[in-house]
Amino acid sequence: MISVLFVDDNTDFLVQFRPFLEKTGEVQLDVVQSAKLAIEKLKSRRFDVIVCYEKVSAVNGIEFVSDMDGIGFLLYLRSMGNPTPVILFNRMSENRVAFEEVNNGTEIVIPRTADLRSPAADLVTLIKQTALRKKSEREIKLQNEQLTAILSATPLGIFQMRNATVEWANHPLSALLGRSESDIVGKPVRALFKSEEEFGQVCRDLQIHRDALGNGCAECELVRAGGGVVACTLQARLIDPLDAKKGGTVVVTDISERKKMRDALKESEAKYREMMQNAQSIIIRMDMQGIITYINTYAAAFFDFSVSDLVGKNVVGTIVPEKNRGGHDLSMMANDLGFNAEGYAINVSENTRRNGDIVWIAWINKAIRDPQGHIVEILCIGHDITDRKRTGEVRISTDTWKDQVVSDTDVRDEVFDAVFHISTEISIEGREGKAVGTTFLIGDTKNVLAKSRQIMLNAFEGHQPEMRMVTNPDLKENIKEFAQLDGAFVISGDGFIEASGRYITVDSSKVTLPKGMGTRHNSVAAITSVTKAVGIVVSQSGGGITIFKNGQILKKITL
Repeated sequence: MISVLFVDDNTDFLVQFRPFLEKTGEVQLDVVQSAKLAIEKLKSRRFDVIVCYEKVSAVNGIEFVSDMDGIGFLLYLRSMGNPTPVILFNRMSENRVAFEEVNNGTEIVIPRTADLRSPAADLVTLIKQTALRKKSEREIKLQNEQLTAILSATPLGIFQMRNATVEWANHPLSALLGRSESDIVGKPVRALFKSEEEFGQVCRDLQIHRDALGNGCAECELVRAGGGVVACTLQARLIDPLDAKKGGTVVVTDISERKKMRDALKESEAKYREMMQNAQSIIIRMDMQGIITYINTYAAAFFDFSVSDLVGKNVVGTIVPEKNRGGHDLSMMANDLGFNAEGYAINVSENTRRNGDIVWIAWINKAIRDPQGHIVEILCIGHDITDRKRTGEVRISTDTWKDQVVSDTDVRDEVFDAVFHISTEISIEGREGKAVGTTFLIGDTKNVLAKSRQIMLNAFEGHQPEMRMVTNPDLKENIKEFAQLDGAFVISGDGFIEASGRYITVDSSKVTLPKGMGTRHNSVAAITSVTKAVGIVVSQSGGGITIFKNGQILKKITL
């Protein structure tokens, strides 16, 4: 039942019309003859709808209401904060009356007829629509208030954005960033990030990475008041999954403590691995011709030999194959180790066990010199880095040394792994039976692009973001194909291939590398000395892989 306050000035037409409304059984009428009586009635009771004649006779003698007609009555209600919907009726002629719902503008015209049942039904319909509309508005408002309260009570930061602008933000986000809501709302979303490049990277992540519910995911750092940053994860329900800048709702989670714990755990694991590696290491001494003069028990057992089986034998043909799988001759390996015994941190090479199993060993080589300073022996300390988690092709595991490469850079672990394993495949397989050499520069892309130039068409320009991610398995063969062309690949720390065919413009005249290193190696050493990028060079002539960081050779892999 809809309660209706009917303000009627006893117009004869309405006097006849009112009984039909009451008989419908759908409305409950409470009739008053003046605005004064209506105001008094509203002090003690609420109504769903007010139906009022637009030209109610003026009422005098009330201190706060003077000569009030229907419009004045409506204005008074609104000034007092009364939200009850109002339908005004107005006599258009002797035989016609118009009813208009003020808020919505819906209007019906009722003629004077012998049978008033049909006009009464029309008016009841208008009253019901008005009441239901107001009820829906109240429910939506209540739901919005409840939602706002919930979003403000949650410990997670939440904001809504549209067209790269923050439209709304909750209090936890303001507290997290140390800013007032007015400093966030209405401002570009870009202002929450340290740079335009980081904002663009996060937008790409939100488009590419999805959680189980289909929300975009990204890890980033947001700028606090005063210039500090806070590590966060973002989960976004985007309006357009292909364009994060168009907008959506973003949930922000503070992961500062988690990141500290993760970094501490990573450091602890690195120390633990180092301890275990030192406890079980392959230790070999050999002369300059590659003859083994000493091998520890662990090393002999690892290669499935006895100590006596190996001492006095050459490493090539015992624990080193004469030719690797890429067909490169390893018979001069001992000379190479002797020459480079102190040239770089680690040399990774392919070795064989007695039964022919391929293993990958990371060697640290130290020169042993006579009193005159000449190298007479090489001390080799090795660790097994074979990836035994996979079936089929044996691969080099990066688990034990990857941290050393990506630390203090913006390069993600999975991105380095993807590029490294593509490099090993290029080194071993080449392309169409021909050896291939190429260069990858990973991370710090802004500075790398500034210190290089395009020498040919960028093969990845204009492609969708997901088709420019080096971690996408479907892209591997394309990368190996383009590796035959001149120039370096430039890849962001999150795996986005910014460009191929880049020529490094950094002066390499001051670079000092061991003999045998070509132009690629010198250029990559030079650019990594002035950027935070990690460089990987695949040698066309030797098939080896060299990893650069901070202008130095960090690792050399003999394939």
